[in-house]
Amino acid sequence: MLEIPRVEEVMMEGEGCTALRPLWEEVFWEDSKEFTDYYFKEKAVRNRAFGLRIGKDWVSMLYLSPYRMMMRCGGGFTEQEINYIVGVGTKEKCRHRGYMDRILRSALLFMKEKRRPFTFLMPANPRIYRPYSFTYIYDREIYLPKEQFQDETAFERKFPKELAARSYLTEKELEQLAGFASACLAKNYDLFIKRDIAYYQVMERELEAQNGRICRLLGKEGDLEGYFFYTEEEGRGEVQEALLPPGKKNCPVCTSGRKQPAIMARIVDVQAMFSMLRTKTKDISWCVEIEDSILLQNNGVWQCRITPDRAFVCKKLQEEGAERNGNGAECRTEIGCLTTWVFGYRKGEECFSFSGGREKEGVLEKLEEIRKLGRVFINEIV
Repeated sequence: MLEIPRVEEVMMEGEGCTALRPLWEEVFWEDSKEFTDYYFKEKAVRNRAFGLRIGKDWVSMLYLSPYRMMMRCGGGFTEQEINYIVGVGTKEKCRHRGYMDRILRSALLFMKEKRRPFTFLMPANPRIYRPYSFTYIYDREIYLPKEQFQDETAFERKFPKELAARSYLTEKELEQLAGFASACLAKNYDLFIKRDIAYYQVMERELEAQNGRICRLLGKEGDLEGYFFYTEEEGRGEVQEALLPPGKKNCPVCTSGRKQPAIMARIVDVQAMFSMLRTKTKDISWCVEIEDSILLQNNGVWQCRITPDRAFVCKKLQEEGAERNGNGAECRTEIGCLTTWVFGYRKGEECFSFSGGREKEGVLEKLEEIRKLGRVFINEIV
């Protein structure tokens, strides 16, 4: 009798994550050796990975990369560890067997147990992740080398050669960069990765693996006025991130005036996410019914009392025999729609359903009173 090979699921962390490198090189064959070396030296060893194997052969993988995320919470920020999903791939001959579905569900459940408020990813194909209630929350601005501003479709986008010749930044320069970015981001955004010296040290090595650099923009007195990250592979230059001073004449890049959807996210733990919501000026009470087809613990009616300073959140116990419209919920939504509303990507009337006209107006007023994390700045690649 022919024995069917058993598919084993393994969760790894730290150095154990490097076992998946052969599968990574097979699935992401277009990545340069320099970039793959960087990832497994700098990133993978700090990550957690979910892998499926048949015998000794790894057939599917997913990495969770931890980032310290700064999230606006009332008048200040709270720092949370948020997982970035990267390296999702399956061996070509083993695709369409439900392997990715299996490890993605396992990763979501792991993050739910850790009470992560949400997770995010940069999709190669957004259609893969929409069935799992991932939705776009961030559109990245497109920048171009200034001399090619008139032709943003040009394949070859070369940056000035003198940029590539620059050496690593000194610790003092990195400290200046971290201070500048932190102040700028806190002033203008609600959600961003924490910036410190260690962040930029790792980023320098990541950019170097892609023939790029951090380019600082200095004023006449040597003060830092802005910066941008650029990469240049196979004759095509890209600006990965930019904080540019308005009207600076000698800046080698400029905005194209266009944005493209870049980052998708999904709320993982409703209570953890709601606990960070705040109102603009007054206290409100809000009762919402949520549907989550994957993380079933999120299903149900959630009661919230939200103020400018705090949020009190609890799940309402469903009374036996209670009708759907008799559960006290003022509005209903699905976890993906909730995500797109929390991060300000879509308006409340697009994301919730309501039972009546007058009731709808009152609930929409409450939804408008709640501060959203709408100004997002996430440009990470791995």
